[in-house]
Amino acid sequence: MLNKLNLKKASSELALLQRNTLLKKECNQLKKELLKQKLMMLEYKTATEAKLEEARIREEKMIRSNEEFKQEMKEQAKETNRIMQQMMEMIQKQAQP
Repeated sequence: MLNKLNLKKASSELALLQRNTLLKKECNQLKKELLKQKLMMLEYKTATEAKLEEARIREEKMIRSNEEFKQEMKEQAKETNRIMQQMMEMIQKQAQP
């Protein structure tokens, strides 16, 4: 009878050990998968940040280019106004006898 109790106890302990081993294996697999996913997220984050930086640089260049274009247009408008003023003065001089 003692052997039956010991056998049942050993059997249940063996089942628990086997279950524990399976759970540890599953846990390790989940940890491995989690690490893979973390790595993928870091790679995605790095790539996204690089793209954002490139976009920011392009935006800054476009803003500078736009400001330079505006300034050039102002200068050309001034030059056009100056030429128009000279033409008007010449026309007025020619109109006067």
